[in-house]
Amino acid sequence: MLDRRLMMKPVSGSFSGYHPMATVSEQPVAKPRASESPQSESIEERPACLAPVAGAGQPLPGASSSLSAYLLLRRLDHRPVSQEGINALTPADEAVVEARNALPFGRGNVGVDAQKTDLESSIRTRSVMRLTRDAEAAGHTPMRGVDADMNWNVLVAMSGRIFGAGNCREHARIASFAYGGLAQESGRSSEEKIHLATKAGVDHVWVETDHPDADSSPMVIDPWANGSAILAEDSRFAKDRSAVTRTDTFDLSLAAEAGQIAKATAEEALAHTQGRLQQRLASERPDAVPLESGRYREEVSVLDDTFARRVGQKVNTADPRGMLNVELEAVGVAMSLGGEGVKPLTQEASQIVEKAKKFASPGGMSRDA
Repeated sequence: MLDRRLMMKPVSGSFSGYHPMATVSEQPVAKPRASESPQSESIEERPACLAPVAGAGQPLPGASSSLSAYLLLRRLDHRPVSQEGINALTPADEAVVEARNALPFGRGNVGVDAQKTDLESSIRTRSVMRLTRDAEAAGHTPMRGVDADMNWNVLVAMSGRIFGAGNCREHARIASFAYGGLAQESGRSSEEKIHLATKAGVDHVWVETDHPDADSSPMVIDPWANGSAILAEDSRFAKDRSAVTRTDTFDLSLAAEAGQIAKATAEEALAHTQGRLQQRLASERPDAVPLESGRYREEVSVLDDTFARRVGQKVNTADPRGMLNVELEAVGVAMSLGGEGVKPLTQEASQIVEKAKKFASPGGMSRDA
């Protein structure tokens, strides 16, 4: 399985002028000019979310952060996240949001996304997988100076951005690359590593990082599952550390550069090969998987079920004193995130409580909640 590759050595590379829809004979071979290097431009100079190839169906609503809800649930569980931990989780959660917004048609293997997009999530994900496979088979290498595994990761992220949908592998690659840039901007140590991770017996991949300020627990970045960035000890997939295997590993600079290259090559493809991309998309429509096929998954919360049930009872309490405590803890969360003023804090706290109720629900907080 491609997601279960051996650990990779962090190295650097540069944009090769890769054109993902070109044939082998059309592939540019000239070395990149200095102005083409991803290192020469900041992440902010590029749009946070590309408009994917045009087609039928409507995208899902834009994603937003639910980190405040998770922080409230931790407080209600008498395990508040430290301010250092909050500061560490913030760029991780921003990477979750960026990955979801980069894939606006959602998850190709989740039934609710297929239903809401009139199967467009599934059709586009099939196109993503086909493009990744074709590009790898043709020997395309968007990133120079790295091994085949790293180039495959970039192809996965690029293809997902082009068609705007994906399964967990596309979500994880885009999020891991996004976190590299966001963590650098936040002043994280250059020694920090980003890992793709899997669990024995589970067909799923997510992102982890061992940040020293994250309350001694790895941080989990899992945009495919419902919810925010969280600590591994609360994670549905990552809680049992003995069952977790880390596959690919990148340092922050390599991840950030890979993300810039994936985004740049996707932009190039969308600008110059829109017609061929639409043909690819159209060719997948006759084989669209119907909702009643039984092949789609249920959406799941990023949270461990036991933790979610425990805090769900507290945040949904009907006891007046218990509810007052929930509201006071929510004010504390708002303050920890920089909120000020009695009225703004009260309003924000009310919103945090409502988010937390959805976050602790069995399916978690969906992106259009």
